[in-house]
Amino acid sequence: MGKLGLSNQKIVGAGLLLLTIFGWGGTVSASLSALPAGEDLSSCSAGILSQLKVHKVTKLDTLAAIARKYKISIATVMAFNPATREGKVQAGQNLKIPPINGLAHHLGNDETYKTIANKYSVRADVLFERNGCKQKPEVVFVPGVVWRQEVKVPDLLASARNFPNQNSAIAVSQILPPMIFATGGYPLPYSVPVTSGYGWRVNPVTGEYSFHSGIDLGAPQGTPVLATKAGIVESAGWAGGYGNLIELSHERFGSRYAHLSVIQVRVGQRVVQGQQIGLVGSTGRSTGPHLHFELLTPSADGWVSVNPAGYLNRFAALSLWLALL
Repeated sequence: MGKLGLSNQKIVGAGLLLLTIFGWGGTVSASLSALPAGEDLSSCSAGILSQLKVHKVTKLDTLAAIARKYKISIATVMAFNPATREGKVQAGQNLKIPPINGLAHHLGNDETYKTIANKYSVRADVLFERNGCKQKPEVVFVPGVVWRQEVKVPDLLASARNFPNQNSAIAVSQILPPMIFATGGYPLPYSVPVTSGYGWRVNPVTGEYSFHSGIDLGAPQGTPVLATKAGIVESAGWAGGYGNLIELSHERFGSRYAHLSVIQVRVGQRVVQGQQIGLVGSTGRSTGPHLHFELLTPSADGWVSVNPAGYLNRFAALSLWLALL
């Protein structure tokens, strides 16, 4: 194989694991313990993202000169250093430099090594090796891909505008007055069990091992869904696997509420903390009624999901206390 491919020894040792990671062979239940006796992943080299160097910019440096020094493209320097994307560097900047050309991809909901490989037209086993054979990464290095300004987190607002039943889904917001719940920031009127956490999991619908970019809250059909903080409605409508989706923009972060049965707000509307914005449902790619909740932070390439567990745990306790008053 080429330089980017797995060696024959690695293929033998990691073959069953690849069935798990990439969903080949019709099963995703294999684990590390399913590897042949005496074989493990110790032969995997360190992932590219663990080999980043730091270059401190001097007064004489230019973007082109830095790229030449490390034998990578200017596009790769820009991909890892958003502050350089206007083509300039400033003395004193610390730049992250990967050993080879490529870009870093933050995983979105339901993404796998296989879907990322398809997106960028690279081999899944190459991705696996170049990321240190990690089973559960949140960021994946994609080798050889040329970064371009248009590579962004998918814009769900565009798909929301094409929602086939938009009038009926949002009509309720024209009838019901705003309802405010004092839950302290929890997205439901009362705390409920977490039915699926943030991170890698076996997708209950597709059966594939994929990334879950939020937390699922097991609430009954029709439970009010609440704005976790005051903000502006960025999108409200149909969004593929998310089903009926609402995205709110807050001062320093964003939030998503998916699989809703009813949407009760409209794009551009201002909402306050605790305001009812919709109802729990099971639309889109879902196995039953629940709220899929995400927290998002801004990045140079768009919104990136973060683990909302700590945020939800804090407000779940407050919600319970308020309910007892």
